[in-house]
Amino acid sequence: MHHIFTHKNILILVSGSIAVYKMLDCISQLAKYGAHIRVVMSEESRAFIAPLSFEALSHNIVLHDDNQFWYSTQETSANHISYAKWADIVLVAPATANTIAKIACGIADNVLLSTLLASCVPKLLAPAMNTAMLNASQTKQNLAILESMGYEIIPPRSSVLVCGDEGNGALAQVEEIIFMLGRRLIKHTFWYKRNVIISGGGSKENIDSVRYISNRSSGKQASYLALALYMLGAEVTLIASAFPFTLPLGIKCMNVESVSEFNEAIHKVLDTLDSVNKPIVFMAAALADYAPKPQSGKLKKEHIGESLSLQCYKTNDVLESISSHKAYKVGFKAEVDETHALQYATSMLQQKKCDMVCLNVINEQNPFGSDTNEMKLISTQGVEKISGSKFEVAMRIAASLEILLTQQDSKDI
Repeated sequence: MHHIFTHKNILILVSGSIAVYKMLDCISQLAKYGAHIRVVMSEESRAFIAPLSFEALSHNIVLHDDNQFWYSTQETSANHISYAKWADIVLVAPATANTIAKIACGIADNVLLSTLLASCVPKLLAPAMNTAMLNASQTKQNLAILESMGYEIIPPRSSVLVCGDEGNGALAQVEEIIFMLGRRLIKHTFWYKRNVIISGGGSKENIDSVRYISNRSSGKQASYLALALYMLGAEVTLIASAFPFTLPLGIKCMNVESVSEFNEAIHKVLDTLDSVNKPIVFMAAALADYAPKPQSGKLKKEHIGESLSLQCYKTNDVLESISSHKAYKVGFKAEVDETHALQYATSMLQQKKCDMVCLNVINEQNPFGSDTNEMKLISTQGVEKISGSKFEVAMRIAASLEILLTQQDSKDI
């Protein structure tokens, strides 16, 4: 996340909800990612938590109705205009029904609302309130008005609320707030609303009802690729056997295991997508080339004897089965034979009609399950070496593919 938030100026406007304490964790996380934070508090929010707590975490003066003041230089001023001009992005969280209503009507009767009205940068809003208040027609109308103005609404979640009711209205999880902040900060025109399908993890081919054949793929690179492309603005579907960390709710996740399940899920999603705007398929999953015919029940060693023989059958090549007219294709290839790895990847590029192949040579410096990766990106334009954290690698793959597809599309025109 440092890639996204380092040196970004994030202004957080806090209104009067018991959920205000969660913003302490949010600010702490953003600061660790290298962001600069400033906070504006409403009078009501100060009844729940002291400004000093936010100042300790953000290392900046918290602006509220009692401390607006002016100095001769903007750098030392703390007022709604200077804070509004400073920000790269504004987050209103938690946002109460009252604050939402006032924002929708353009009311600026406190320092929080005045700061928001003076800001010209992207704005996100995370509601937090009782379920009945959230479902009230006035609140729904006010949120619709704000969306039409360009505000991005971070959906609340269902939980047991402070009042004891159970239902929708709890402030979104801190991770989700950070994900949506990042998405708004780095949203990219090429990727915005583009449909991408990513497969990840290793396939699991049943031997019997309790055993299976698989491989060492952790699914990390596929999940980081899903996260990176979501942050860039894409509509992401991740079809995988492993989900190693929490992903944004905006990523559609489908849990599958066998090659046949991967195949069915990928083609089912492809069939629902617009063929005019070609989607992109990233085949990052490590799918079995051969699979046994599964036995019913559990094989018992006392019935088998000293050796077990499995007859395996060649599986369907999912990547090859996808028409290059229906989707752009990015293949992933893991090899241990460094001498011939590039030859194998180039062959894959040609035979399976891929637009790009991401070659991963597995060795002691680049093992399965690592948080870093070294890859070679192979296309008709040549070979590019990339390395770094798996999130950084995912961003590099996205950037290289964007250049490649833009060049291809311009030639077609």
